[in-house]
Amino acid sequence: MSVQFSRLDPEKTYTQRKQFDCEHAVINKFVHDSLVPQVRKNLSVAYVLTDPEKDHKLAGFFTVASHNIDVSLLSEMQLGSLPRYIPCVRLIMLGVDKNYKGQDLGRRLMKQALTITKESSSQIGCFGMYLDADADAVGFYLKLGFSLLEGDKSPQTSPMFIAVKSIG
Repeated sequence: MSVQFSRLDPEKTYTQRKQFDCEHAVINKFVHDSLVPQVRKNLSVAYVLTDPEKDHKLAGFFTVASHNIDVSLLSEMQLGSLPRYIPCVRLIMLGVDKNYKGQDLGRRLMKQALTITKESSSQIGCFGMYLDADADAVGFYLKLGFSLLEGDKSPQTSPMFIAVKSIG
């Protein structure tokens, strides 16, 4: 099976988007109800993996937006002198449909998100990527090079960050 990566087109119909199920209620509701309206309003940009063998069924996605964080959150990273608010990309949501689990699609999506972040930094101020990791995803993001900003807050979400200079 081969999936295709592309930027979400809010005018296009993605097969079975309303049936997308990554086994996370909040993410599923976002995909079903808010994903397309948010992209239409330019509140975020979304990228998708679709399955051409199944009429371009939505297999996975992520959304990103511009963001900033208070430099005090990064104090443990000892980054030297920085402005009070640090411009960054925020990973808002990421999900892989349960029918596509175990195919390393989450890692593939994150690799694309980090590439986009790094490329953005050469065009506009962007110090890195920020996200709020669900308890079951903290290990995944740590393996990608993210740092916990406030320690692991499981079962709540844990703020995490990776600096552009750390993106491979």
